[in-house]
Amino acid sequence: MTTVYFIRHAESDISVRDARMRPLTEKGLADRHLVTAFLRDKRIDAVLSSPYKRAVDTVSCFAKEYGFTIETVEGFTERRRGGDWDTETEFYPLIKRQWADFSYTYSDGERLADVQTRNIAALKDVLIRYAGKNIVIGTHGIALSTIINYYDPSYGFDDFMAMVNLTPWVVRMDFQGTDCAGMVKTDLFQPLKEPDDSLCEVNTADPGTLKAYRFVVVFARYQNQWLYCRAKERGVFETAGGHIERGETPLDAARRELYEETGALRLEMVPVFDYRVRLPSEYSNGQVFYAEVYALGDMPDHEMAEVKPFDAMPDHMRFPKILPALYERMRVWLEARAEPGERAKTAE
Repeated sequence: MTTVYFIRHAESDISVRDARMRPLTEKGLADRHLVTAFLRDKRIDAVLSSPYKRAVDTVSCFAKEYGFTIETVEGFTERRRGGDWDTETEFYPLIKRQWADFSYTYSDGERLADVQTRNIAALKDVLIRYAGKNIVIGTHGIALSTIINYYDPSYGFDDFMAMVNLTPWVVRMDFQGTDCAGMVKTDLFQPLKEPDDSLCEVNTADPGTLKAYRFVVVFARYQNQWLYCRAKERGVFETAGGHIERGETPLDAARRELYEETGALRLEMVPVFDYRVRLPSEYSNGQVFYAEVYALGDMPDHEMAEVKPFDAMPDHMRFPKILPALYERMRVWLEARAEPGERAKTAE
């Protein structure tokens, strides 16, 4: 897994018309310390940036504190605006039209399609050169938005407008190869704000469709009952599952999580489907596995307090917006593969 922290630059002085040399304002110079504080525990391996001064200066405090030389990459530059127009009266109508049509441009300005192509080419080169690393990239609002849109086509003009005044702004993306497994957007002025779970959206797809994954979920059966586990600090049950660790395949992670959280020793396991969970501030890809468990041992002394068999999904569970949707697709899959005489039993 390669992790990229895109850092949109802090507030810049828009009175300076030279795009490459536009500096940060006094507020921007102060706010870049929010970036340094955010990155401090992220185990960063390299710092890159657009060559524009405002982007470089936003990540320079962190780079200096930890001894990094900033590598500038021309491909990460901001959209070339073109023309000579008033920012307030013409910028937003123009950018709205460009979001509606990536091939549209103004005068000698740059199309969003070109900005996206240039930034994605630069990103894929970086992902190859820094595979398996944690990377910082200093960037810009429109350039970063086109990168987000490439991996999440639902991201559009309204999403851009929701972050247009967030300077600085952080978007974390996790990659397997050059495929994005998920992203998290962080407002550095409200870093601890919890996402609104009521807006959670769950989609499923055939196994292998999403190609890159951050999480695994395992629905396990033992002696014709479902196994659910409860963490020591929680009063509700959940399925086995969790993050895919660096160097693991989804199957590796699913086997490890099932053992750590249930003590399953002898089993058969297969991938059943992919899923994506989307919130306004993030999305994550995952893969769901089915396991038939034949032997349970002692549960390792990790995070779980107990494992318990159930005939059906418990009424009160962790992730109540997510697990029922995944369980329903699993139930349908099991029913479809069961022998005719077993289908009623499987559906219970």
